Order: sequence, then structure tokens, then C-alpha cells
Amino acid sequence: MDNPVKISVIIPVYNTEKYLRKSLDSLISQTFKALEIICVNDGSTDSSLEILKEYAAKDERIKIIDKPNSGYGASVNLGIEKAAGEYIAIFEPDDILDKHIYEILYKKAQETGCPVVKCNFYNMWEDKNLCKKSKLFSRCAKKEISKTSDNLKLFTSHASVWAGIYKKSFLTENNIKFLETPGASFQDMSFTFKVLSSLDKIVLVDKPLIYYRQDNAASSVKNPDKVYCVCDEYEEITKFLDAYPQRKNIFNTQKLINQYNAYMWNLTRIDTAFKKDFVNKFFNDFKIFYDKKEISEKFFQSIPREDFMLLMNSPDKFYEKFKNITAKKQIHFFDRIKLLIMKGKI
Repeated sequence: MDNPVKISVIIPVYNTEKYLRKSLDSLISQTFKALEIICVNDGSTDSSLEILKEYAAKDERIKIIDKPNSGYGASVNLGIEKAAGEYIAIFEPDDILDKHIYEILYKKAQETGCPVVKCNFYNMWEDKNLCKKSKLFSRCAKKEISKTSDNLKLFTSHASVWAGIYKKSFLTENNIKFLETPGASFQDMSFTFKVLSSLDKIVLVDKPLIYYRQDNAASSVKNPDKVYCVCDEYEEITKFLDAYPQRKNIFNTQKLINQYNAYMWNLTRIDTAFKKDFVNKFFNDFKIFYDKKEISEKFFQSIPREDFMLLMNSPDKFYEKFKNITAKKQIHFFDRIKLLIMKGKI
């Protein structure tokens, strides 16, 4: 019998009462009706759970999983595990969907046979009544269907895990899950790299079909406290590539470029009190790759050799050089090496 659920939409919910109704309204009004909506309440302490119950009473497609707080990754993984749909979508409970998003993405998946289809998006500042189209496609998508190994710019673009659908069997067969680190942030980093390095081809729909909120004060991108979350994500990516030598041969240098730039970005956002220790972590992680001779000439096409060798030869001098760099200056630095990884800036 044909599965009546084509897409399972996973919504990890934690204290988003301010935006939740508007987000759910945009979801239940989708033109594509063959949806299962799995709301994973991650121990919210506000009225989020009551709002979910209110909507579930009106729409039988909505299912609620209520659990103690264990973090974003654990919530999404649980939703995927319980999903009955052929495809998985992840929806942030403070964003807003175009009413045609899943109809368009599902149709493209069926037409192309690609296990992952993603769309462009708007960066949205609702408090300023401002939307700005992402530059994702001007940077990465020269054509709708892209071979990932031939388009490494995909690996430097915004993770935007919520702007796509993923065939569930593809995620399962490739052992692709979110890292479950309680209280962590940036867990879309490792998930996205796993997805892209496991694909042959991906479909990119140029039309923006989701409004990605930038004015949520509780967003993890605004939290400077989580010092080593980025390191955890790249440790996970390293383990994943080590388990698939063929993929590592193709994508490892890009992983190292991304990792170096992510660490540099993190250095601009953490509190001054943590910077010296973080530079030591930076050094120790990359010394392993350097000693294994994984740092190639291709790496230095994107990363300044002088800065990297300063890190390898004298972490203390590297710290002195970069300890006062501000986020504003760091954006200029990323421009210079042609790699933008600032969340919400691409």
C-alpha cells in the first residue's frame, strides 16, 4: 500500500512561544497535504507545549513528542527515528514557510531522483520589516542539479538544514545523524557536511521558499558562551570521513579549510577570557592533521600560509596576533580568503 505520508516535517521546539503560532500557521497551510508534522518539545518552560497541543487538536497530522531537555540534535534525531515519511524536512519554529515549499521540493525530488533537494531563502528581520534574498545561489548554483565533488563552494555556504528535504533512506543508509551534544550549538555544521559528502548530486531550487528569522534574540548564533561547540562538530565530521576513506580522499581538504575558518570565526565571538585556551585547542587539533601530512598545497590556496605556520610554530604568537580581532574585522578577513561562513551573512 502506498505510504500516505510523503514528507515528515520535524520541528524541534524549545521556548519559542513568541513565534510558534505564526510558524505553525505557515506549515499547516501548505499546498502539499501529504505531510506528517512531528513536534519535539525539548523541555520548554514557556507556553510552547500548550500551543502545540492547541494546534494538534485542530490538525490530525500534528504529533507531539514531549521530553526532557536534551538539545537540538537529540530532538531532531528522535523525530527522524519516529518519522513515517519518505522524505524528512526540518523546520525551525521561529521561521516562516512559503505555502508552496514542500510541493515544489517534492516535485523536484520526484523528477530528478536526487535524495536531497534544497531551496534558496530570505534572511528576515521581522522587527525591521526587512527581507533579503540569500546569496547562496549566486555563489554556488550555476545550474539546478549540481555534482557535489565538482562544486566545493556548496561546502562553504550556509548550512540551511531547514531549507530542504532529505530522503529518509539516504540518511539511514549513510548513517547521517545530528551530533547529540546537550546544550550545544551549530549542530547543523556536521549534519550538512555529512549530507554533502555522501551525495553524488543535489538539486538547488533558486526561488526563495522560506523566511529565515534573524531577529530572534535567543538564537544560538547570538550566544557567545559555547566555546568549543564548533570543535565538537568538526571532530564529528573528522570521524565520519575517517569511516569512509573514498569520501575522505575527495572532501578532506575542504573539511580542513572549513574547519580552520570556523575556528577563526569562533575566535572572534568567544569571550576574551577563553581565547588563549581556544588557541591552544586550535593548535592541538591542527597539529594532528599537520603531522599526518593532511595539509596540502590546495589547503593554502584558501588559507594564508603565513598565519597557519605561525599557529604551528608558535601558538602564543598566533594568539597575540589575533586575540583582539573583532567580528567586523574577521568578516573582512573571510572576504580576503573568499570563504564566508558567517551564519546569516550569505
